[in-house]
Amino acid sequence: MGVSIRDVAKTAGVSVSTVSRALNGYTDVSEKTKNKIQKTVQQLGYVPNQSAKNLSSKNTKNIALIVFDLYKVDKLNEFTTNILRGVYEYANERGSTLATYGISEEMQKNKKLADMCSEYSLSGVILMGLKMQDKYLKEARTLRIPCVTIDVKVEGKNTATIMTDDITAFEEITDYVLDHGHKKVVLIKGKEEAEVTLNRFLGFKKSVERHGIDLQNIEIINCHFDQGEAFEKTIDYLKKNGKREATAFICMSDLMALGVSRAMLECGYSIPEDFSVTGFDGIYALDYINPGITTIDQNIIEKGYVGVRVLNDMLEGKEVQDNIFVPHKLVIRESVKENSI
Repeated sequence: MGVSIRDVAKTAGVSVSTVSRALNGYTDVSEKTKNKIQKTVQQLGYVPNQSAKNLSSKNTKNIALIVFDLYKVDKLNEFTTNILRGVYEYANERGSTLATYGISEEMQKNKKLADMCSEYSLSGVILMGLKMQDKYLKEARTLRIPCVTIDVKVEGKNTATIMTDDITAFEEITDYVLDHGHKKVVLIKGKEEAEVTLNRFLGFKKSVERHGIDLQNIEIINCHFDQGEAFEKTIDYLKKNGKREATAFICMSDLMALGVSRAMLECGYSIPEDFSVTGFDGIYALDYINPGITTIDQNIIEKGYVGVRVLNDMLEGKEVQDNIFVPHKLVIRESVKENSI
């Protein structure tokens, strides 16, 4: 049996990934370690498998999409699948392939992002689903290979971010509701640790203040972008307040808007006759409900497409913008009525 890369690693006292990176010319392996590995290779007579070498070489565009909590079924919603559609649409057009890996919070604690990239011989990565405090997001700033993030900003030498202009977009949809005469609204808010939540709230705040509404008088319900939680909390709100307070519910996601709508029907109310409702995202599910819900279409598939295109440009040495905004649009449906009160 021939000498394997594992034999080289064991004899040299280093990891298999370190041997692989040293033999493929990566700069993050010290000269001392490289020399030690080269001597071991000569000593053992190790000959790298050429097909495996080509697969792992830094000259090959071996890229991956890394998704936080992909393994959780309830998290694999239409937003995630549409990002995947865009990513693979671009890859298919180019005749190339890329891997998809799901990570958890526990995995981030046990393995560094750089080590994961080294283990899989990645030359570039796309990160999505991360929160602002996540370890991998912080590590992305100093990653030696090109890294593109989706919907959470990261600043680094080899990074770029694909996003929606959430401030402008949420200000736009809030303006639409307030311009229809709704002065008392409920804001269905996403998780605090998400950058999109903070930006959408800034847009909401700008709109209500421009309309002369005191933010202190706004009912805010935190639902973490979860449809079930939006459903339960809206039922609680309606049982307590009925139609005495708000006339409109402005939601930070389409899934939460669906939860809010289900709760209203459960409590015997109609949309938009009793309450107006808006969403945010542009998922296809809204095309199949009646009445249709007014929303912001983020062009989610395009986010995935642009993400891998930008990563490919970075790998080819082209200059790219640090932050790329994918155009959005306000989609007007029947869920918002004129409020004359």
